[in-house]
Amino acid sequence: MSLLVAIGRARTTTLGRLKHTILSTPQRYLSTVELDDRKAGRQRVVILGAGWAATSCLRGLSEKDYQSLVISPRPYFVFTPLLASTAVGTLEPRTALESVRAMGEYWEASVQSIDFAKKEVICTSALQQWDPSKSFSIKYDKLVMAVGAHTQTFNIPGVREHAFFLKETRDAIKIRKRILGCFEEASLPSTTDDRKRQLLHFCIVGGGPTGVEFSAELHDLIHDDLARYYPSLMPLVSISMYDVAPRILSTFDSVLADYAANTFARQGIHVHTRSTVTKVEDGILYLKNSEPVKYGMLVWSTGLEMTPLIKSLEGVKKDEKAGRVMTDGYLRLLQPSQGEEQQAKVVPDVYAIGDCAVIDGEELPSTAQVASQKGAWLRRHLNRLAKKGVKPTPVTIESTTQTTSPETQLSESSEPKDLETGVGRGFRYHNIMTLAYIGSWKAIAQGNHGHGLRGRLAWFLWRGAYMTRTISLRNKIRVPILWAINFIFGRDITHL
Repeated sequence: MSLLVAIGRARTTTLGRLKHTILSTPQRYLSTVELDDRKAGRQRVVILGAGWAATSCLRGLSEKDYQSLVISPRPYFVFTPLLASTAVGTLEPRTALESVRAMGEYWEASVQSIDFAKKEVICTSALQQWDPSKSFSIKYDKLVMAVGAHTQTFNIPGVREHAFFLKETRDAIKIRKRILGCFEEASLPSTTDDRKRQLLHFCIVGGGPTGVEFSAELHDLIHDDLARYYPSLMPLVSISMYDVAPRILSTFDSVLADYAANTFARQGIHVHTRSTVTKVEDGILYLKNSEPVKYGMLVWSTGLEMTPLIKSLEGVKKDEKAGRVMTDGYLRLLQPSQGEEQQAKVVPDVYAIGDCAVIDGEELPSTAQVASQKGAWLRRHLNRLAKKGVKPTPVTIESTTQTTSPETQLSESSEPKDLETGVGRGFRYHNIMTLAYIGSWKAIAQGNHGHGLRGRLAWFLWRGAYMTRTISLRNKIRVPILWAINFIFGRDITHL
């Protein structure tokens, strides 16, 4: 009997330890004072943002050498490739979310300004109604700017008022509600045929991977699930995609892009290239050199627009195309060049990664893969710097201004010896695989040097890649289970 009791106690202890290991979360700091007290001689790395670049940099950063702090108005990381599936009910919203606090110390706030001389950021929070009197500052030893970007509307009238975007899970929830609402209204006996055609015309502006995958997922939802509930409405349903470029999926090889376009044509998705939107009204899309188009739902997925923080930064080098800040090959923020032949200086201990930044002289696609690789490279680089004993640049100038340019702040200081370039080589992007779902269990996959796959085999690769790339064990289990449930029972069309 005593042996059985001992075995039972050992089993309970082992399971308890395993549960603690899986579910344990970092301890929260209650104030900047306590944060300083627990720094314990480590360098503080402040990471702005909670996207692909930020989380890739955070996960695996040496806790022995660095005290990390994430500042973002969004308390979760969004697995953006799953948003299209979330918008049509293939997956639930939480499968695309990962808690940032589970990865490290986190404050739910937005950075209003950066003082590069004092090496501090000034923040306010939506939880306090952006009250300036409740703003707070935090010192950093190293700063990682990974604030991402918004969807570009090109200042076209009516886009922000009437179009849906697909950048956040709340966008996906709104889209799903609107899709089902259009079908419900169209099924009412008092709805005219013209109104039904308008409601059931779904327009997507933007022929990139996001727009293409959403169009494909929408097609599957309508023809695999909604057709069973609204069979009489199916002849009135139409999906249209508009893009200003000569072809969709311009970042893919032309053979793969043409395969996607031909697949869309067979599925009844109408692709309109070289189409420029001039204005958007409620239910009406205006195109250049074309008749107005009536729609029931408009999804906008074109280009990137910089965040207010990036726009407000002065004295840093920016590209003329999109206003992104520019970095060197070591992802360090650059100051403007003083002359044509003079090399741009870096802002000490400030890095910029993700959609808000671009390497000077190197144009890379604004994809999750690029952002993730930059974040992972920077994490390894910072760990190497700590191992080599490279210290951060000390504060040399006292500044009373909270929004000043690094060009002004650092002009009086002597240029420090560049030690970072001696620790490993700079960032190099490796295109592992670029994927896009095109509907009906088909996908396209493009590897390095333009080699690609298409069809059902690429679809298996697409699903496997998305499942394995999710961060938490919870979502690695949840995603395939939901895929299996939807395969057996169909998508849930309930909406609140």
